[in-house]
Amino acid sequence: MRELASSRMSAATAIAIVSISIALTSFVVNYRFAQRASVRARKPVLVFVDDPGEGTWVLRNVGNGPALNVLVAQREGGKWFNPVLVPPLGTDSSFPLSWLGRTNTSGLGTTYADFEDRRYTSTLGGERSHTYERNRLPHWDDTEVKRHWELAGGLQPHIYWAARESPFSA
Repeated sequence: MRELASSRMSAATAIAIVSISIALTSFVVNYRFAQRASVRARKPVLVFVDDPGEGTWVLRNVGNGPALNVLVAQREGGKWFNPVLVPPLGTDSSFPLSWLGRTNTSGLGTTYADFEDRRYTSTLGGERSHTYERNRLPHWDDTEVKRHWELAGGLQPHIYWAARESPFSA
């Protein structure tokens, strides 16, 4: 009789442990989905748009939150170069990259942050746009980065500064 009671307790204990495990797993999965949805609801997404009306490339925020600390660079032959800091971009806003004109011989990349300092990277190369989490571009010192207003007159072709080798391709 005791063996029967003992086996029933073991079965009841096993069922309880399985139930708690399922509930805990469900909670963790739902919590992660909720966190991810919360980030996506405020995530900036920057894209490069060739705007013939402006006569230049335009950086546009098509995401749901502001893009801060926006840095734009060009890529050619395995190197990222010409890093330029541009103003923050609010939701549905854009900024003309006038110093680039309508160049299409190099890839373009931008790295930026949301208001909680989560970093993102967007690239355009070979007519394909990509967006990534984290900064994927090389690091440049502040002394190597130009400000957009320093390039108001545009760039002469084949003028490069602060070139960095990078295994990351656009």
